[in-house]
Amino acid sequence: MIKKILILCAAILISSPVSASAHGEITRSTPAADSKVVAAPTEVSIEFDGKLQTLQNESINSITVTDNQGQIISDPVSIVDGAKISNRLLLTDITGPVSVHYRIVSEDGHPVEGDYSFTVGETPTLYNEGIEATSEEVQNNSKESGSNLLVNGAAALILIATIIVIVRRLKK
Repeated sequence: MIKKILILCAAILISSPVSASAHGEITRSTPAADSKVVAAPTEVSIEFDGKLQTLQNESINSITVTDNQGQIISDPVSIVDGAKISNRLLLTDITGPVSVHYRIVSEDGHPVEGDYSFTVGETPTLYNEGIEATSEEVQNNSKESGSNLLVNGAAALILIATIIVIVRRLKK
């Protein structure tokens, strides 16, 4: 009887996907990080890989945009729509580096914050609007997926070996 239970448990564990949950990864930003634009946009937006949490009228998600002098040039209130957060720029007559600071609470409940920048007043960089990830980001994602596969495989082998040892000891 114990053998059947162990085999059933092993089958359930092996068939269940082992996944590591990410905490609010950026999938797209407009303007893109490290991009160069001719004129300042009227709005900055960031899309994440999961829905953002909201708590009635409390502001738990925000984007703050500052110019190269450190002056805040964005509206005090950011707008959340599902997995996207955006903020309107109050001052668009600017040039030079612009910093974007964001703080969000992802759907898994973890707060995430970060920064990126773009430059206003220079020749724009060419990028496909639908795909804004750099080749470095794509390579990092590929490496991460491969390492997750390796970790999952090793965990499955350890689990199988442990179950075999337990079953053999119970037979004696």
